[in-house]
Amino acid sequence: MTVQLLVSEWCPTCPNAEAVWRQVAAEKDIRFAVVDLAQPEGRELASRLRLKTVPAVVIDGKLAAVGVQSAAEARALVAAAPPRPKGHAYHAGMMLSQDNRAFVVSAMGYLALSGLALLLQGSFLPDGAFRPVAMHLFGAGFVLMLIYGLGAHMLPRFTGNPIRSGAWAWLQLALAHTGVVAYAAGFLLGLRWLAAVGGLCMWLALAVFAGRIFPVLKGTEEVKEGLPIKPTS
Repeated sequence: MTVQLLVSEWCPTCPNAEAVWRQVAAEKDIRFAVVDLAQPEGRELASRLRLKTVPAVVIDGKLAAVGVQSAAEARALVAAAPPRPKGHAYHAGMMLSQDNRAFVVSAMGYLALSGLALLLQGSFLPDGAFRPVAMHLFGAGFVLMLIYGLGAHMLPRFTGNPIRSGAWAWLQLALAHTGVVAYAAGFLLGLRWLAAVGGLCMWLALAVFAGRIFPVLKGTEEVKEGLPIKPTS
């Protein structure tokens, strides 16, 4: 069963509809995708079904509902679908997922920490032992975490392919945090082994991220199974 939620960035109620359907998509084994009116597929879908309002729910190519459904109403629309197995990929929508939001919030936190150098020593790149730590907090903490969060959100939208989230995303976040903290602490305490552990954890986080993003960019058969169907004339 394929469920497409047609939305638009100017629609004030579309985020509410997306939140409901993401909850249902996590429970039911449906191929769920958020389709923006700004995308060619969204315009084609709206034209074929003569849609004049969003959000709209399209199930297996047919208009099923318009407006914001309750969770119970959404479940009723896909009652025939079996429960969702764990570990499946999900399409990105308009809203940041919880894991991507955690990456972005973490990035802001590391930016604030790296900025402490300005308050404590009057320079963003101070002299002494804190200099590599400040650079590390900014580069590996702020920049890399921001890339993780926004990359995992935007690339699936740009390619139309889903991305694996869930346990893999949270493992990546844990490895990234461990790497940043251990590496910075290793420099401050003069413990090379701790800095090496931090570097290893950061490399593992990059490896997990690459493993999640590569299928999105390549469009493997495993990922294509979660793509929405194309409208038929």
